[in-house]
This record gives sequence, C-alpha cells and structure tokens, in this order.
Amino acid sequence: MMQKSFFVTPEGAKMGYILYRQGEKKPGAPLIVYLHGGDGRGADPDLFHSMPCLVQFLDNGTVTIPEGAVLLSPQCGEESNWAKEGEVLKALIDQLIVTEELDPKRISLTGVSLGGMGTFTMGVAYPDFFSCLMPVCASVKSETCSVLTDVPVRIFHGTEDHGMGFSVKEAHEVIKAAGGSSELNMLEGHGHEIRWIYQDKEMGLLEWMVAQKRA
Repeated sequence: MMQKSFFVTPEGAKMGYILYRQGEKKPGAPLIVYLHGGDGRGADPDLFHSMPCLVQFLDNGTVTIPEGAVLLSPQCGEESNWAKEGEVLKALIDQLIVTEELDPKRISLTGVSLGGMGTFTMGVAYPDFFSCLMPVCASVKSETCSVLTDVPVRIFHGTEDHGMGFSVKEAHEVIKAAGGSSELNMLEGHGHEIRWIYQDKEMGLLEWMVAQKRA
C-alpha cells in the first residue's frame, strides 16, 4: 500500500509525504523515515516516483521493505531544507506513531545528500528518539555529534565525494570518542551518487534499520 498525503500543523505549516506499508497493518510496526536530497524539494511528493529515491526503487521493485514495516518519505519545500523543517517533520512522525500504530522505539532515519545532512540534524536535535541513523553522502558539523551516544549510526560516503567534503569522518570519530556506536563505510572510487546502496541486497540496509530498537 502506497499513498500520498499532506500534513498540516496547527500553525499552518504543510508537509507532503508518501507513506508505504509492506503487508497488512499491524500494531507495533517499525518505521523507516527516508529524507530526499536536493532534487526532491517541492510541493508535490509525486515527484519521488520520477527520481532516484526509495519511493522509485519500491515502484520498480529493486527494493522491498521488510514485511510489516512502514516507510515515510516526506518532502521539504522548494527553497527549504531539513534543518528548517525539522520541527514539522518531528510532528508528522509523532502523529503517524499514533494513527498508524507504530512502535515508538523502532523509528529509524536515513537520507541522502541534503537528506543525509538532515539525518544528522534530526538525530542531534532528538538524540533520544530514533532507533538508528544512516546518513548517506552527507556533510555535518562534526562537533555536534557528541550527543549521539545512545543511537547506532552507520555512515556511507564515497571516497571521491569531494563536493560534500569529508566531515563525516570527523563525525565518526566524535561519536566514538563520546562513547557512541558509529560505523564508517567509505566506498572506494565512488563520488556523490551512491543512492544505489539501498538496492544492494547483500548490504541489507533496510533490514538492519528495522531490526534496531531503542532501549
């Protein structure tokens, strides 16, 4: 089941999103939150069906969400980013936990490029909320990551992604030094475009995400 909806806060802020459920609705389902990159910004999340992202990968069958899991793919505005829309996104997730009867201890977060930056930003803003973080081809203010001590982090980045820089390496070290769990995966010879990793069945990234549970 895949549906497009729009969330509106009491203050009038609006966020469109795609929600995908694998299998029948059951209480206690895990949620995967996927944050798009700069090419996904806009006012209609139907855009996701025509661009490389998890929604399109589900459309063409190259990715399958683990049975019973739910995927949320929200959309930030044309001139916006996830840092600016973090509070609205958190409110949307909080609402879905209730309406979709999700497990609040199994809310995983991932994203690419702008969305990878958003993954770090949301994780730092709400360090006790997500069950795991998986930023892909991101950049980050590494010093802020010292609060990520109670959430497993898996970082993916291309060795040739000079445009984004390599602040994720510093973030990895900051998290470990603070006592957190961080795994840094530098993909040799790859540049910025590494969205294909979600389609790699051997990596099993979505399976790993839904298996994580916050203490």
